[in-house]
Amino acid sequence: MIEDEVRLVLEAAPHFADRYRELVQWADDGPGAGVVFADLADHVADLVAEMEHLRLRLVRCMDGVEKVASSSDDAEELIVWSFFDALSPDHVRRLDPWIGPHTRALVAAAGGDAG
Repeated sequence: MIEDEVRLVLEAAPHFADRYRELVQWADDGPGAGVVFADLADHVADLVAEMEHLRLRLVRCMDGVEKVASSSDDAEELIVWSFFDALSPDHVRRLDPWIGPHTRALVAAAGGDAG
């Protein structure tokens, strides 16, 4: 029998179900809620680490875009028309914290909106 608290977590985070099934196989009577929440904590810690790793990769990409925006004669074509034009407005909005001042100015000068 799945405890109500565990059921709530599984309903909210269905991607956790595979890990939960592994716990069920490991525990003959089914894992208690405490065990499930301890494993959920490990899972969340993994997600936070992955998120931080991806954020760092994103920052590095945007740093490269900023370097091109501040130094290349082809910056408008590359940054505005190749890079930003290929992103959805939602993606551009989400990138806003990592858009550098040269990039932002370049996009604004071209009549666009960088974030």
